[in-house]
Amino acid sequence: MALPWWTLFVLAAAACSWISVTVLARNNPGERLSWFRSPTVAPLSQLWFLAASVACAWLGGSYAADTALGGWAYPIAALAVLVPWALVRAGHNRHVG
Repeated sequence: MALPWWTLFVLAAAACSWISVTVLARNNPGERLSWFRSPTVAPLSQLWFLAASVACAWLGGSYAADTALGGWAYPIAALAVLVPWALVRAGHNRHVG
């Protein structure tokens, strides 16, 4: 069974999200990452990858909404952005202590 082509956008969103939060964690090795507070160092590359992640998720969700997924496409696309962010953030915060 072949995957629909719009899943490439969702996978790209997950990859860009992973890169974004990894850049943020590497530039703030001794600081805990929060959901609602910006860390001391937020490089421009992190913001570009975050923007690319949101854009890819929005495109993937838009195209997927025209399929049988319907309105569930946007929450699935949002998870593609939030899950990598949550995983890397939790690992970083566990390492920091």
